[in-house]
Amino acid sequence: MSSYKKVIEMRHNSTLVTVYIATHNRVDLLLRAVHSVLSQSYSNIELIVADDGSSDNTYEQLKPLIDNNQVVYVKNDTPQGACVARNLAIDIAKGEYITGMDDDDTMEPNRIEHLVTEYRSGNYSCIASSIKERTPQGDIVRKMDVGDVTLNSLLHYNILGNQVLTKTSNLRGIGGFDPKMPAFQDYDTWVRLVAKYGTARKSSVASYVWYTDHAYGRISESSDRRKKAFDLFYAKHEHLMSSAHKSSFVILKRKLVNDSYGTLDFIRHTNKGNWKASLSLFINQNFKFVKYLLDLTRTKLNSK
Repeated sequence: MSSYKKVIEMRHNSTLVTVYIATHNRVDLLLRAVHSVLSQSYSNIELIVADDGSSDNTYEQLKPLIDNNQVVYVKNDTPQGACVARNLAIDIAKGEYITGMDDDDTMEPNRIEHLVTEYRSGNYSCIASSIKERTPQGDIVRKMDVGDVTLNSLLHYNILGNQVLTKTSNLRGIGGFDPKMPAFQDYDTWVRLVAKYGTARKSSVASYVWYTDHAYGRISESSDRRKKAFDLFYAKHEHLMSSAHKSSFVILKRKLVNDSYGTLDFIRHTNKGNWKASLSLFINQNFKFVKYLLDLTRTKLNSK
């Protein structure tokens, strides 16, 4: 390696990045997530595990890594929810940059390095990536709507997904995650982040592995929680929404409550910002066999 490349690499890895993982009674999955962070190509990482009152042997399993200063461990005495656990980690984070991960997911080895490079490439509030969904049928790479993400585009749906990299000061500047949100916590946080600090960016590189092939329930999966969160989110951010955004939320609400979405609804509510979601819901409710064939074809193509 040339001396110039060595200087660039040292500079690239000089900024401390905090990675936080909130967890509750899923130590077997957590260990997989932790080791994916410890295997990153980017070397200067602070890993914080925020334990939301686990009653299993999470601490005992992590203790060798804690003793070796590879993991910072903090714990709520009683379960208070993922948002409280994440905020606990954000409060003590030492990194200039920060990103998170769910305890049942993993990172590709170059994820942090890539996110930092993307973040430094422009004046962005945060950086997200495409994802690799790991299903029982195989991996599906999802890289839709990549590029710059404005507040206008983000208010149609959560383009950024469940994780971003940003400055720790930015995340603290918006007050972190809102514990009152029973679901949509990530979406709510990104809207506040982009509203305050400007345009985000979504990379086409699928560096986040999202596991849907296990029996554990994912965070905020309950239908009732999502319905309640929808109402809270809408009330909180309605002042930012145009009529087009509100049409997008009609589509989301119909999907959440499994309400009918017919031809007139499709015509009335479809716009440039939501046409994919609108078309998907319309086909799912009115042409289910067509959707089945499309999903089957997509899965086979992406698993090759």
